[in-house]
Amino acid sequence: MATRIILFTVFCFFLPGCCEAQFTDNFSDGDFTLNPTWEGDQSKFSINSGRMRLAAPAVAGNSYLTTPSVAIHNGIWEIFLQLDFTPSSSNYAKIYLTSDQANLTGPLNGYFVKAGNTSREVSLYRQSGMNETEIIDGLDDRLNVPIVKLRIRVTRSGSGDWQLFSDIGPSGAYLPEGSVTDQTYTTSSYFGVHCTYSATRSDKFWFDDVVVSGTSVPDTTPPVIQSMTVPSANEINLYFSELLEPQSAQQPEHFLLSNAGTLTPELQINQKIVVLKFSNPLTNGVTYDLKVFGVRDLAGNTMLTINLNVLFFLPEPAGKKDVIFTEIFPDPSPQVGLPAAEFVEIYNRSRHPFDMSGWKFSDGNSVGEFSKQIILPGEYWIVASSSNRELYTPFGKTLRLTNFPSLNNNGDVITLRDAAGKLIDSVNYNLDWYQDIDKQEGGWTLELIDPENPCGGQDNWSASESTRGGTPGMQNSILANKPDLTEPRPIAVLPESRSLLSIRFSEALDPSSLALENFSLKPSIAFVRTFFKDISLTVIHVELEDTLRRRQTYSLEISNVRDCSGNRASISSIEFGVPERADSLDIIVNEILFNPSTGGVDFVEFRNVSLKFLQLRNWKIANDDGEGVTGVKPIMSNNMLLPPNGYVVFTTDPILVELQYPNSIAVNLIKTPLPSLPDDGGSIAIVDDNGKIVDKLSYSSSWHSAFLKSEEGVSLERIESVAPTQDSHNWTSASSRAGFATPGYVNSQQRIGHEFGEVEVVVVPEIFEAGAGVNDFTEIQYRFDVGGAIANVAILNYQGTVLKTISNNEILGPSGFLRWDGDRDDGSKAPAGYYIVWFEVFLSNGTVQTFRRRVIVASK
Repeated sequence: MATRIILFTVFCFFLPGCCEAQFTDNFSDGDFTLNPTWEGDQSKFSINSGRMRLAAPAVAGNSYLTTPSVAIHNGIWEIFLQLDFTPSSSNYAKIYLTSDQANLTGPLNGYFVKAGNTSREVSLYRQSGMNETEIIDGLDDRLNVPIVKLRIRVTRSGSGDWQLFSDIGPSGAYLPEGSVTDQTYTTSSYFGVHCTYSATRSDKFWFDDVVVSGTSVPDTTPPVIQSMTVPSANEINLYFSELLEPQSAQQPEHFLLSNAGTLTPELQINQKIVVLKFSNPLTNGVTYDLKVFGVRDLAGNTMLTINLNVLFFLPEPAGKKDVIFTEIFPDPSPQVGLPAAEFVEIYNRSRHPFDMSGWKFSDGNSVGEFSKQIILPGEYWIVASSSNRELYTPFGKTLRLTNFPSLNNNGDVITLRDAAGKLIDSVNYNLDWYQDIDKQEGGWTLELIDPENPCGGQDNWSASESTRGGTPGMQNSILANKPDLTEPRPIAVLPESRSLLSIRFSEALDPSSLALENFSLKPSIAFVRTFFKDISLTVIHVELEDTLRRRQTYSLEISNVRDCSGNRASISSIEFGVPERADSLDIIVNEILFNPSTGGVDFVEFRNVSLKFLQLRNWKIANDDGEGVTGVKPIMSNNMLLPPNGYVVFTTDPILVELQYPNSIAVNLIKTPLPSLPDDGGSIAIVDDNGKIVDKLSYSSSWHSAFLKSEEGVSLERIESVAPTQDSHNWTSASSRAGFATPGYVNSQQRIGHEFGEVEVVVVPEIFEAGAGVNDFTEIQYRFDVGGAIANVAILNYQGTVLKTISNNEILGPSGFLRWDGDRDDGSKAPAGYYIVWFEVFLSNGTVQTFRRRVIVASK
């Protein structure tokens, strides 16, 4: 019996370039042993008559055998195949020349020859995973015979040129099936055979005369680092592309890490991973430089020098105010020195680094999401839109935001949330925060004064003092130590409904201090719960168990409430009531300053003379020329409740008014734009949220006291609230003893009308001091049964000479008053002494009455 030799080229995997080795198995007389050289379905193959035969059970299926083989470079593969049937799509053989997997039925990468299938051909295929691609298409019907006896020969050159040959018969002469160049795969681990069969063909496949030769592709490629991990502060894992030479991979001088201390490299058992261990731990969030060089693979190829950035990052959850807004640029125009583009600046004031991935910046209308970026403790970062980022990179570290929210110039609420949606910081800024009228017009940033006091609110922000208009990406120009030592105070209480209160505080509060026992109401109503509705944390909402009654004054007492910095509020109470709609003259013009001192500002004071609590939200102030309102200015966009007999003053600069007039009440001063108020005369009107004029006044500078040396800085005060607003006698100069104005406070010249009986004329007061600065005029008060009376009123001395004509044929109402300031017709002051008020009235019923009343001008 002839002896067949199966010859495989086998390589020592750890000694590249070694000589070929051979092993021989005889297929003769059943002495061939499949195990352990072959792997696969060994029970389905047998040795018969010196050949290896498929001996699978008589059921449709597939079987394979593989043996280790690295041959591919200058490879030659030969095999004899016999099929005792005509091949079909259900019955064919595949000879795997190369494979990276031992299991030929699963995903693998390699090349095989298919003998059979529908076209009954011999073709070469490339397999990638489970995808098979024909790369040499053999001649169709080459195997269309009852019994196939076939020799197959395949060669591959060192440059990846494949040739496929077949010999049917065999005849002793190979015929070419085709050639192709393909270098998709350049390594091999296994050679094998694979049979696909139906139940009647499960023992009809024969294999013999297998010869495989070739080498693995010579390794001329140096190793590279494919990836890196930093599992701890004292360890770095480097993952290489191939097996490394242990000596070079474990030399410390081949690894240079900044500030590493003692460094020890350890090559792992798979010889592809180097673990660097070092004595000095990496700082969380800091990027270090790592230089690697001189490491060789098993073929002696030395890697190229590589420089890596090493980041050790241990995530820490961000707490509230860990990252804060420190600068805001909502109005870049007019340009001062910064780019004409909006930005905000954030600052990491914590001890931990944070990855900004998924964090969100919003103004309530739109949301921008951050991409991956580590911000370290103490770092400032500029946040700008994608299109404007390059404008700010010269100023400092810059974060790009795809959907940067548009910042409102006059005020906005901006928030910063982490990837989980937790609120980290919020700012509710407005124009007042600039504390500079000129800078609030644009071109200047708002800067945080003390980053360690992020709860400070408006008091902790101001306009930048940098000559460029701001300090993006760096320490603020107004940086100072400004701790929050001020306790929070309630500013206003407003019923949102009959069972829900809104309490506005002067600064952000600590949510943990909102216990129900910290609030009490008189007359008593029980509380259900307290909560915040907005992110500013300055407005508490209190839900009531019962409903509030109209025209009832309630007193809310608050205690133990803390601000964001932990300052505890003193026990305080604040009054409120259920708001109602205003009717005409429920609110009156009560005081007006239209000719301020040099450097001063105008103001207008209104007073609630009704019994109602009035809501002033969306009210306006305007001029009124008799044909309609002009110069309309909004005075209140927020909720404000004006109580009965309450005062409110509107001005462009409340702080300046408070400084110039010591009798002012600061809490009643509201910053708002004003319409034009000319010095010689003009008009003012208050308009409710429906556009209805509640009260209006056309004033004149001639209404001032005749004895004023200067009208600058002196307000006109209303004398009586019940007298007509437009009556010139009902207005006079504010008392000098009161500082020439009383914004937000009872008027220095206010009088209460006389309680009349029947028809009467009285002088109140009977004795006054002309030009004294307070109570320096007298009122001639009257009351008649009917209106439409015509009066002549004059001041006579005791000789009967007229000193001052008060009224000449003036039509009077049923009641009212006329005023005498102690002056004469020529403008001079009347000397101290006794005088007569001569009051002649022609009543509408035809009667004439004359009244004579005494009045005394006192001396100083």
